[in-house]
Amino acid sequence: MVAMRKQQPPHKSFNARRSLRLPDFDYRQPYIYHIIMGTHRRKPILSRKELTRELIDLLVEEAKRVDVRVYAYCFMPDHVHILIRPEGAADVVSFVQRYKSLSTRIYWKHGKGKLWQRSFYDHILRKGEDVRQLARYILENPVRKGLIDDYLTYPFSGSLVFDPKDLS
Repeated sequence: MVAMRKQQPPHKSFNARRSLRLPDFDYRQPYIYHIIMGTHRRKPILSRKELTRELIDLLVEEAKRVDVRVYAYCFMPDHVHILIRPEGAADVVSFVQRYKSLSTRIYWKHGKGKLWQRSFYDHILRKGEDVRQLARYILENPVRKGLIDDYLTYPFSGSLVFDPKDLS
């Protein structure tokens, strides 16, 4: 009897750049997007309180400037979650790219090097997914990681839409 060889998945080329975006998808559509941006090499760069405060201020400023609704945000030491919806002609990919560019300039006032990983992860909420539940999930990230006991006390998360206390 001949043994069947298990087929291996294609070998990943670590030098090849590939897009994490959906091909031919219009990221200006008014869906709700869960965005996750990792710091460069997952270093805990966002543990610096002054820097993180400035990055939150920038997020608020940019969201208002281009009419992007921010349902929730959470700046963890090595990554950021934002739950957003473009309201006007804003393009989610352009919004994130501009935010990463401007935030890197802020970072350079505090240190040298790269702030962000090259790309970002996005998840488009589907029908039946509850935006309030996902906002709460994002705000509870520091509790799950053991940084705090109550998500309401974490200084680097919030919402520009919901009162976090109402998500309990």
